[in-house]
Amino acid sequence: MSGACRGLLCFTNSLTFLTSLPILFLALIINSAGHSKCISYIQGPITVIGILLLVVSLMGMIGSCCRVTFMLWLYEWVLFLCIIFLLCFTMLASMGVHKSSYKGEPAETIHLRQFSDWLQLNVVDKEDWNAIRSCLSETLFCEGQKQPGAVKGCCKPPAYCGYELKNGTTWTVPKSGLRSKDHDCVTWSNDPRIMCYDCNSCKAGFLARIKNNWRKLSAFFSCLIAFLVINFVIGCCAFRGSRGVDQYQKHGNSN
Repeated sequence: MSGACRGLLCFTNSLTFLTSLPILFLALIINSAGHSKCISYIQGPITVIGILLLVVSLMGMIGSCCRVTFMLWLYEWVLFLCIIFLLCFTMLASMGVHKSSYKGEPAETIHLRQFSDWLQLNVVDKEDWNAIRSCLSETLFCEGQKQPGAVKGCCKPPAYCGYELKNGTTWTVPKSGLRSKDHDCVTWSNDPRIMCYDCNSCKAGFLARIKNNWRKLSAFFSCLIAFLVINFVIGCCAFRGSRGVDQYQKHGNSN
């Protein structure tokens, strides 16, 4: 039974190790491409999870394949802490993301107040948004590409402002003036480095995109947690068996 548990644990940790490599590779691509500021809300978790999976899987393979009892003991504790961390992160993030009144409305009707205070404080507060806005500006986010509906608030003025589209690319103030003088209407600029990146409609669109993406990420995290729990149970079996072998060999040598 002990040998079967160790063999199974070695196999499952090999899968975990292989899973960690593309995750770390993705984090490396995001960083090297210079877009890390644009998606800093996801780069950090991806990097941390990739490193945790890599370290834990190596510990599990060494402990199970080489029957190192102490490494199995250490592996169980580290894996337990990883499961608790992922559970807390997934639950807190889900509460923060889903505690909002946004239900997939069109971009033109999205408002910043529809999203939770937690999301606003952790993604679009002044310090974090300055970094995101800088990236959007430097990469000319709105030029030469079709943007997702929720992010169109960054690339054109809100419809209620009353701007008129000229030549397919330039928005001008009509002779009668703007219909509204709110923050987003006076913030808009045709400069591709400014656009509506400081508009609340842009921030709301960004949060809408995060909420839509989180649904996919939460499913991945749920599967990952379940897989790690299975590894933990198998690891307990392998650790007990390895410790029993050590005790038997110790008593056998003493006799």
